[in-house]
Amino acid sequence: MRELVEQILEAARQAGAQFADLRVGEGSGVSIAVQDGQADRISTGSGRAAGLRVLVDGAWGFAPTTTVTKRELLRAVREATAMARAAAPSVTEPGMVAEIEPVEDSVEAQFRIDPRDINLADRVAAIFELEQAARREDTERITNTIAGYNDGFSRSWIGNTEGTYLEAERVRCSFGLSVIAQEGEVRQWASESRAGGRGYEVFEDVNGEEFARETAQRALNLLEASPPPAGKFEAIIDPKITGLLVHEAFGHNCEADAVWSGQSIVSDKIGEQVAADTVNIVDDPLRENLNGSFQYDSEGTPAQRHVLVENGVLCGFLHSLETAAQFDEPPNGAARAGSAQDPPLVRMSNTYLEPGDWSFEEMIEGIKDGLYLAGGKWGYVYTARGQFTCNAEHAYAIKHGELGRHYRNVSFAGLTLDTFQHVTAVGNDLDFEMGGTCGKSGQGVPVDTGGPHLRLAEIVVGGHEEAEA
Repeated sequence: MRELVEQILEAARQAGAQFADLRVGEGSGVSIAVQDGQADRISTGSGRAAGLRVLVDGAWGFAPTTTVTKRELLRAVREATAMARAAAPSVTEPGMVAEIEPVEDSVEAQFRIDPRDINLADRVAAIFELEQAARREDTERITNTIAGYNDGFSRSWIGNTEGTYLEAERVRCSFGLSVIAQEGEVRQWASESRAGGRGYEVFEDVNGEEFARETAQRALNLLEASPPPAGKFEAIIDPKITGLLVHEAFGHNCEADAVWSGQSIVSDKIGEQVAADTVNIVDDPLRENLNGSFQYDSEGTPAQRHVLVENGVLCGFLHSLETAAQFDEPPNGAARAGSAQDPPLVRMSNTYLEPGDWSFEEMIEGIKDGLYLAGGKWGYVYTARGQFTCNAEHAYAIKHGELGRHYRNVSFAGLTLDTFQHVTAVGNDLDFEMGGTCGKSGQGVPVDTGGPHLRLAEIVVGGHEEAEA
């Protein structure tokens, strides 16, 4: 493969490219879905693809293909360079790439149990049993159960005209469970998932019976919960919501392409206080075994730990080769592509808020009237406006340091910088339970996010009733 990659890159150079990179990928995987006692979907697949990117006269051209032959890749050279030349006259900000030392390396996949060694029938049976274990918790009120599983093995080759050449293997595994319970007019949903850049041990190391039971019980308990109150509250959020908030509300604002395009609220705040001085936010692809872990990004740049916020002060951004050049910063390995057929974009990896010194008991003790929010469901951020919305699975009233009334489907919103300035205590725990896929510009990449419990001086909750007096 190396000879082919180098031939294509040389052809791109001869065609006038000031810079070019080629990524080739191949992989195979399994996807299983079991719904309401039946195998809803079982699929296996494999494929091969490539993507060639060139920089010609300050403009980018990109040509993807699913046919990895010399003839087809030479066609991609012609197509990509023609695309760049056609775009060059209208480019207002010429493209560029930062200088970086070329690397040569071969990365082997890290796993304890190769998913390919587990018979497909056994994988199906295990997911079927996970779904059935959830349904057994209450066969009358549980109306819908869905269990899903995915694994994959991939190889990639990355080369560029600066001399970088990498070969890498990756194994991934993930599974999840969704449970819907209904009683009368009330219908509630709970879900749980696990994902990691490891082998079948991601599933094997979890007690499936307990995993299913706890997920089902959360859905059932929500049937008895009350609609949430509306208003402003002092609050504690759990690690899932902390991770959701850090990823959605802050992490996306630190992606340098958003900064460059004017879509980030922290674009001019390097060196400024953007959060309480107890807040430290990190994006670290080198944390082992998490869903967003990797050793090299999709441009072949070595991965590194990114400190985004230290003691509340904004320290830096996530960069690709292009944004690093535009900002006159060293590349830091944060360019990722969804597949070989996608161009790399600036993306997060494992983003989290570092733990502090407070126990949960100490955090709740001083709250006279507040909320404890748990179970991050989803979130959305308007990066340019600095606004976010998050939805928690459930919440509890806090009255004089004690947990009280149970609420369901709690949505809260706020301004990113105000919210992080309002952190009054950082828990001493650290959990990563939000591994999944982050979407951006039509591409999805595996990420993880997490953190400790956080206490916030104030959040705004959109509810259906006034808070209790």
